[in-house]
Amino acid sequence: MFLDYLCFKKRTSLVRYNMENLSNIKKNRTYKIVGYSDNLPIKIVRRLCDLGLTEGESVALGGRSLLKKAMLIKVRGYLLSLKSDIARGVFVQ
Repeated sequence: MFLDYLCFKKRTSLVRYNMENLSNIKKNRTYKIVGYSDNLPIKIVRRLCDLGLTEGESVALGGRSLLKKAMLIKVRGYLLSLKSDIARGVFVQ
């Protein structure tokens, strides 16, 4: 119940605030998750929250695939693999 509050408390379009999305982050820098895009389905947002990508959590880039279709994200002490199209829906600062 509390996790649902963290994930869905503000699911507005953050593009107008010039936020970067997770697919454009640079290596060796730490970012903080600020929200999710309206284009992401609720099921994917809920799954990302279950995996630890909640708002306010620090993330860093671990690496990218050769064709830049997938990326490794360091979050909460472990590495998480995400597709780039899903990462485009997570906004960071």
